[in-house]
Amino acid sequence: MSGETIKTIGFMPRRPDIDRAAFKTYYETRHAPLAVPLFPFRRYRRNHLADAAVEPGFDCISEFWVGSLAEIGSLMEGEVGDRMRADEPNFMDQPRILAVRAEPVATGSDAGRTMALLRSEGGDPDALVNTARQSGAGLDLLAPFGTEPAPFDAILRCDGAVPPLPAGWTTALTVTVEAHETDPATLRR
Repeated sequence: MSGETIKTIGFMPRRPDIDRAAFKTYYETRHAPLAVPLFPFRRYRRNHLADAAVEPGFDCISEFWVGSLAEIGSLMEGEVGDRMRADEPNFMDQPRILAVRAEPVATGSDAGRTMALLRSEGGDPDALVNTARQSGAGLDLLAPFGTEPAPFDAILRCDGAVPPLPAGWTTALTVTVEAHETDPATLRR
């Protein structure tokens, strides 16, 4: 893998008429395999919410690592995008899909099952980065695409309990996830 890698995250909601298990099955057996040969992903991971009682408005936090947002945008404007959008209504609530840009700033627990979705209330990002690094957690700072605000300001990923946060940072939601990462050997890159 050479050159810059850009990470984006999608908050993916299921259709209201299907349960989370059916959503996950379709995503993993149909939609993700459809996408893999069409996009130049460097990494592709779907983090499915494991607790059926938690209803935050999305059912999966999808992570996409790519070399160029322009290339992905071009693909989405053509036949590839048409194929993906045609498949999404089979299991997703398309109007509620929300994508953000992610800046990985601490790479500790990259595969932890706990994801804390954080909001800044004037908090210092550097203090949050230090907290993540000291606790061995992974941390992505989030930024919106366009004018739609990001639902959260950061995602902290860890194993077990979320570490105490520095002043000005709050946990909006903590979820337990089941990660499904596409084998890197099968990616187009």
